Amino acid sequence: MAKRTETVPGEGHNSSGISEDSLRVLFFMNRTDYHEALAAKKLADAKMKVVGKQIKADLGEFGLAQIKAYDQAQTPEGQAGLKAEIDAMMQAMSFAGMPVGTQLDLLADRADSIERAARDGEEAGMRGDSLVNPYNGSSPEGQAYAEHWHAGQKAIFAIRQLRRKAEADELIAGHDSDDVADVSDNPFADITTAEAAE
Repeated sequence: MAKRTETVPGEGHNSSGISEDSLRVLFFMNRTDYHEALAAKKLADAKMKVVGKQIKADLGEFGLAQIKAYDQAQTPEGQAGLKAEIDAMMQAMSFAGMPVGTQLDLLADRADSIERAARDGEEAGMRGDSLVNPYNGSSPEGQAYAEHWHAGQKAIFAIRQLRRKAEADELIAGHDSDDVADVSDNPFADITTAEAAE
């Protein structure tokens, strides 16, 4: 009777002398891993679908494109890509006879340093970043950053509270929890950051 050879699992049975018993164990191990990964993928896909519907309900048809553009704009390379894409779109619009602005510095940032600090702080607060002030805390920029970081946090908290309440109200009313409310049914569709932070 021929002696069975054992090899390191995971190298593939075609290129090694793995035994039938070990191969059977590997088959079931890999089958389990596959089904776990497949279940996680289905769950993630379902969540992405729900999130996509919510984005469309909250931000409109181009909401996801806005989110992707915002994320792309976080690096100099991404900003360059966005500017090139905008230039190409404006050129295509002009080819189609649509009137487009001729202002060359359309994307120039005209905000002063305090306004920029306030905007950056509010964005960081809304993103859920920790309060790590990139400015001197006692400077006007540093104070504006911190103040608006807190305002961004409060605004996000207020919107989340409203969303939780709307979801709870839907469940109490007997609606299907998988349905996403239409924009017209959204109780906080027109709320501003300032109103949410109050």
